[in-house]
Amino acid sequence: MKKTKYQTIIELITNKVIDKIIENYSIDESSGFDSIFTELKTKIKNISILPDNTIDASKYKEHEIIDALKSIGYEYKKPMGNKLHFFNKKTSISVYLLQNNLKITLMP
Repeated sequence: MKKTKYQTIIELITNKVIDKIIENYSIDESSGFDSIFTELKTKIKNISILPDNTIDASKYKEHEIIDALKSIGYEYKKPMGNKLHFFNKKTSISVYLLQNNLKITLMP
């Protein structure tokens, strides 16, 4: 079936609108990570972001880091090897505390 002139125009406009929506709605992972870091920094001040996008919290004890994560909305879920898994229902973001070096990462 051949497209009419109106169908072609509607399809073109729809595609442009969808492209604009996708362009404006793209989520930047680093900004999410930065906001987690900023929130944590209010609870445990002596932390830093490392080049591999992990948060170094090694100057604190494990229970202090866990308390800080819980205070900013992260629930403890389960251990995963040498990592503790935390999940924030509000943001649907998981973070992992590496127990051997006390670093926080988004990667499982």
